[in-house]
Amino acid sequence: MPQLIINDVLMDETEATLPATDRALTHGLGLYETIKLIDGVPVFFEEHILRLERGIAALGLESEIDKPKLAGQILRLSEANGGTDNSCRLLVTAGPPGGTPNLLVQTDRRDFPARPLRVISYRGVRVSAQYKAMTVMQSYFAQRAARAAGVDDALLVDDESRIFEGSTSNVFVLRAGVLVTPPAEGDILPGVIRAKIDELAGAAGIPVVDAWTRVVDLHPEDGLLLTSSVRGTVAVEQVDDVRLSVPERELARLRALIDEAEAASAVAFSATYRA
Repeated sequence: MPQLIINDVLMDETEATLPATDRALTHGLGLYETIKLIDGVPVFFEEHILRLERGIAALGLESEIDKPKLAGQILRLSEANGGTDNSCRLLVTAGPPGGTPNLLVQTDRRDFPARPLRVISYRGVRVSAQYKAMTVMQSYFAQRAARAAGVDDALLVDDESRIFEGSTSNVFVLRAGVLVTPPAEGDILPGVIRAKIDELAGAAGIPVVDAWTRVVDLHPEDGLLLTSSVRGTVAVEQVDDVRLSVPERELARLRALIDEAEAASAVAFSATYRA
């Protein structure tokens, strides 16, 4: 039976409970982070916790993240679940009125296709997307539409056909050697891997600019990449009825840069929290 940790208590998933008055249940008030694990060690731990702390402050929750304690919980839970999971999910609920928030830690294994993806465009953008809020209904609807269409995923677009993000990922369009990504203006979730690519790609000779791209303006010579913490960087070969190029050289370079950064992050985590 898979284990989880709730408020620092390790237990079977089937035994975990929350108060019925928890505002995560009554109002959808809560936050989450999904962190990649490498051999049980969280990657980009500091970056994920910083975003979680910002969300906690924005919601006005009386909760502080004890990073050494949380780091130990992740390591403990990963070991309890066999050490083969590649994903850790942190969930902060608002708690009942007048009560304290709850912190859940879960691990699982997520496997993704290695091939380029086919996606559809789905009209609808998330609210307060700069925080990883529990209210992810828009993403759920987009994923459901993708399944109904027999494709892998969906891009969230607005009435003007502007691409905002994937259902659980950020978007980069590779056009004429330049990576174009939607501006982080509050309507997209500025992902950890998005920030890393923004930081590392320029140093590798791949310019990155923040600008809108419309689905109707995509051409076969364009490349499109989706990025997320656990899945990494993947290519999209088709959006709706438009076939796209798969930029193998740039994709391999970006993956190598992220792999190197992930390895350095895991080493830094171990030096800080396992010492």
